[in-house]
Amino acid sequence: MRPSRVLLNAAKAAPKTKVPVEMYPLFAAVGVACASGVYFTYRHFAYDKELRLWQNANLSTLDDVLNKEVQKEKESKE
Repeated sequence: MRPSRVLLNAAKAAPKTKVPVEMYPLFAAVGVACASGVYFTYRHFAYDKELRLWQNANLSTLDDVLNKEVQKEKESKE
């Protein structure tokens, strides 16, 4: 009876957060997917010339469009 008690206590003392070995490829795949998502999002924000994150006067055509409309309104009033 004594040896079974020792084994039972040893089994209870084992940490309960062990991850099965079969889960390692899944963790690797999720890690690669997250890393590639971060990389491609950074690349899109950093190098896309048409994406406006800040007010870039040289990339904005809004001022040109608004100025043309103001010119048209002035010409139509005269």
